[in-house]
Amino acid sequence: MICEAVNIDEFAFLPVAMGFWQQYELWDGTYTLDDLLDIVEMIRVRNENEARASEVMNHR
Repeated sequence: MICEAVNIDEFAFLPVAMGFWQQYELWDGTYTLDDLLDIVEMIRVRNENEARASEVMNHR
């Protein structure tokens, strides 16, 4: 079963949930929309690479 947040924007809060940013940095001007798009892309790439590496290690 998948659990989803109902009161926040999961995309916007992903860097906070992953521990890269602090919540206040989402609205104080520390980061731009471009920064958000970049870090979300990098988080997704990292997660995919970790999943692939785990799959390879489990099939050895």
